[in-house]
Amino acid sequence: MKDLNRICIALICMLFSVSLTAQEDRIDTKIDNWRYWKERAEMGLIPFNPDDPADPATYVGDQNRMMDGPDVVLISGGTTTQSENSVFVDPNNNQTALVSNNSTLGSSVQGTNALFSFDGGATWTGGTGGAGGNNSGDPAAAISLGGTSYIGHIAPGFKQGVSISNDNGVTWSVSSVSAAAGFLDKNHLWVDNSGASSFQGNVYSAWTNFGGANNNQIEISRSTNNGTTWSAPLNISGAVTAGSHNQGVNIQTGPNGEVYAVWAIYDSWPSRENAIGFSVSTDGGVTYSPATRIFNNIQGVRWQPGFPIANPHGKNMRSNSFPGMAVDISGGPNNGTIYVTWANVGVPGVNTGSDVSIYVMSSTDSGATWSTPLKVNTDPSGNIQYFPWITCDPVNGNLSIIFYDDRNVGATEVEAWVADSTDGGLTWSDFRVSDVSFTPAPIPGLAGGYMGDYLGISANGGNVYPVWTDNRSGTVLTYTSPYTLAGCVNNLVITTDVLSGSTDNQEALNTITASNTVNSGATAVYHAGDEVLLVDDFDALNGSVFRAYIEACTGVFTPLTDGDITRASKPRLNEHYEEDPKAMGLSIYPNPTHGVFNVGLDNAKLNAFEIEIYSISRGLLYSNAFQQDGVDTFQIDISNFPDGVYVVKLITSDTQQIYTGKIIKDR
Repeated sequence: MKDLNRICIALICMLFSVSLTAQEDRIDTKIDNWRYWKERAEMGLIPFNPDDPADPATYVGDQNRMMDGPDVVLISGGTTTQSENSVFVDPNNNQTALVSNNSTLGSSVQGTNALFSFDGGATWTGGTGGAGGNNSGDPAAAISLGGTSYIGHIAPGFKQGVSISNDNGVTWSVSSVSAAAGFLDKNHLWVDNSGASSFQGNVYSAWTNFGGANNNQIEISRSTNNGTTWSAPLNISGAVTAGSHNQGVNIQTGPNGEVYAVWAIYDSWPSRENAIGFSVSTDGGVTYSPATRIFNNIQGVRWQPGFPIANPHGKNMRSNSFPGMAVDISGGPNNGTIYVTWANVGVPGVNTGSDVSIYVMSSTDSGATWSTPLKVNTDPSGNIQYFPWITCDPVNGNLSIIFYDDRNVGATEVEAWVADSTDGGLTWSDFRVSDVSFTPAPIPGLAGGYMGDYLGISANGGNVYPVWTDNRSGTVLTYTSPYTLAGCVNNLVITTDVLSGSTDNQEALNTITASNTVNSGATAVYHAGDEVLLVDDFDALNGSVFRAYIEACTGVFTPLTDGDITRASKPRLNEHYEEDPKAMGLSIYPNPTHGVFNVGLDNAKLNAFEIEIYSISRGLLYSNAFQQDGVDTFQIDISNFPDGVYVVKLITSDTQQIYTGKIIKDR
């Protein structure tokens, strides 16, 4: 039956291709809004996505997590689907995050929903409906320093709107950004949260206008009154003279209020992306520089069923290489640096072969010059990575990118991965963030091969929230798995209370000054190189856990899941390994390993114990404590470690017996 279904899908795609040609005057194939394609299917111009059950997902494990926690589904139940994710961490409280997705309920398009977490991503509240009323989707979420939440979206009639909340999503109002003629497609929205900016609080929205006065161009508008009213749209892409069109805009703001816009350029159609466009404003969005091509020879992954060009990634879903962007506003060593990422077929500038990887390039002079694109994913060539989204932590300047990845799975499957950089994008480490591998498939009831057009990731103060879509439940839904990637600022002032059930890990090179409250049931761990100063308003209530350490800043926290074992939640990085003559041998297999290996004791059970992993050259890389119930073996995942030889040390908690062994990590 499945083979018959695949034959039918192939025939549908052939008919779709013919339909696209025959109905060219009735369908603009450049538009990729999901409601637009669903309406064309309802008109009989194209087929709906096939109503095939999703292939079963494969659980790939979560034992001994090196970084992230269990996957959390944001909303489920009934007939809802949730795809195409945008996430933003509250700049005033990194335990609070807003996620918006393209939401359906049954056969009805709901638009951009709003889901909040107030406990670091463990639980989420919200609904399936569009924030402030149903719309045509394409979410772009943001939260201002003033506490206003925004969700940019495509408004009814394919115009531009924004949903606004001043009470964490309890109520929403809707503002019209632009009702200009044309189909206003593929929008993005951003708010200026830089403390040094003269334009702090400005909100910016941009999109592509198809068919209007600025046909095929990027338009941008600004609001200086919290989204209530908006300026007349400006055409900012005309100077690149795209042969076909400009699409997939991303907006960011710099430390002094600079407004940056980046997008994909198509010089022919139908085709993949072949260049990246860029423009900057230094006067708060009043005027913009003439657009430039900051990289003029890329090979993107644009594809949808019926395209007369080959699918470059082999996954059964439409795709694009719209660029993502992030700007460092942390005040650290890379302050002001702009980072742009995209998926490229082959090496940018060469663009050959079957490899699709994630690349990033940066600028330290407001976009005047750019670095050579650097490959982010650390696997060998020949695999597929796509749909990158990038964030730069505004507190510590660390970078994180989420993407789909098939390095460990079959040709039709993917997993969600994340790559991190703590040195301004010079080096990257990546790890699988999802607990499953799955087979992408178009969402039944929609059209055009749609299963979402982008993923999301946002960070603040060391808390990173990756958000993605998969169909593990048989339905396309949104998942997250937050993790901690702390950084080292010079001095840190902490005023935000730590809520019950939450953990707050903070560190600074010099001084931490805390005037917050650690509530009952909460944990706070503060590390500073010189002083942790608790001022008059600081309070750690009964039932809370608070620890302060004078200790060198490392930029890395490893949260504990250790039951009754209590100790510092940060590994003692840079501690050297020393041979212990009393240590006994540890059973380790398979050895070498590609990532996951087993640890066991001969003729003994594992109960409470600590694991430490050392690099001979770099010292202690990982330390954690575990509470097990008499197991024979224990799994460790070092997939995100570089290839090399590592020493594994196990210390039993009851007898303090030490066991050691060596593991070889290779690919």
